[in-house]
Amino acid sequence: MLNQQLRKLRRQKKLTQKQVANYLHISTSTYGLWEQGRNEPDSKRLLELADFFDVTVDYLLGRESLTSTQEQTIKNTIQTLEQLTQQLKNIFPQD
Repeated sequence: MLNQQLRKLRRQKKLTQKQVANYLHISTSTYGLWEQGRNEPDSKRLLELADFFDVTVDYLLGRESLTSTQEQTIKNTIQTLEQLTQQLKNIFPQD
């Protein structure tokens, strides 16, 4: 699962394996092995990857389906809807 998430996130950002590897200060082949699922990063690198891709470690490991950005967007939308609902109640009070 980790390898698929890494590949998907890298492609979404339109980056090469070399660009991600350079950010992490590792070899391109090391990163390539992670995407192939033939090796896995240690916990320090998992945190760096999560920060780089702006997701949680749980997302990288397939334990949650939304990225932190998506979660924040949903929270903001819910907050906006709640505010609009309150404004409508103030405009159209019910007896």
